[in-house]
Amino acid sequence: MPYLMVAASHSPLLDFPARESPSVVNIRAALDATRARIEAFDPDLVILFGVDHYGGQHMDCMSSFCVGVEATALADVGGTPGRLDVPRDLAVAAVRAIRASGVDTAVSFAMDVDHGFSQALTRLLGGVDRYPVLPIFVNCIQPPFSPYARARALGAAVGEFARGLGDRRILFLGSGGLAHNPAALFPPIDAVQPEWRPYILHGKAQADVPQQAWIDYEIQAHRMGAQMLAQDQVTPEMAGLKDAWDKAFLATFCGGDLSVFDGWDPEQVMDEAGIGAVETQSWVAAGQAMLTASGAAPRAIFQEVSKEVGIGFGIAEAGPA
Repeated sequence: MPYLMVAASHSPLLDFPARESPSVVNIRAALDATRARIEAFDPDLVILFGVDHYGGQHMDCMSSFCVGVEATALADVGGTPGRLDVPRDLAVAAVRAIRASGVDTAVSFAMDVDHGFSQALTRLLGGVDRYPVLPIFVNCIQPPFSPYARARALGAAVGEFARGLGDRRILFLGSGGLAHNPAALFPPIDAVQPEWRPYILHGKAQADVPQQAWIDYEIQAHRMGAQMLAQDQVTPEMAGLKDAWDKAFLATFCGGDLSVFDGWDPEQVMDEAGIGAVETQSWVAAGQAMLTASGAAPRAIFQEVSKEVGIGFGIAEAGPA
């Protein structure tokens, strides 16, 4: 049965860059080209390894991984709201299979997802409900993180599960990375301003800070950030972007042996390339799922640093196979 894998960066600033630089144009063109290939593949099921920025996951109980049996996308910064088309019975079966493999994923019957899921669904697939989707959260928002080896083990378990789904056309999708450091926008619990601490800890389970207040704050902060990044005196280096790191990661990711990531320390990655670079765990999970299901290794499609969207942007694909 055919499989396709796509791993791609995301950035809320793609929705409102303060300047339409060549890098912004190039990123949009690369995303459009990948979207065309996905449409030609026409998946029956999308398995999406995504991340979260305190949209639906919070520090009162932060899981390493979580499978959404039911999921709704928020109208957060860079996000597209709507209910995801999650095949409920398949999602429950996936949880059982992943746990049976030795990876202890959490499960949610009411998962909220933010732009760490919905931007990929919108820009690469055409909408949050365009295709049936199995959403799998990977925690990359703050330490302590799970090791890269566990993200790869998750991917292997999902790949084995996918092999048993008959003749479905399956797209493995990873969203996040490359090098960037949004810690000021999505602060760790020990650095967050006191007024936001109840929300970072408990999300909608508390009454002091409404979820919409956090979303409004993030939209305003990102719009201010977009204006700052567009200034000529702000260099990519000042914005925390690491072109050399991005190139090295892509070379490793597309090198044919994802087990090399078992030796990667996510906190060292954070120190070298910003906390946003840890989101490459979603790439490793998606890449390993594809490798397990089909034997196809990733290949680099696009890589460019873009100061205007505040990120080192990358796309890799594998298959169809």
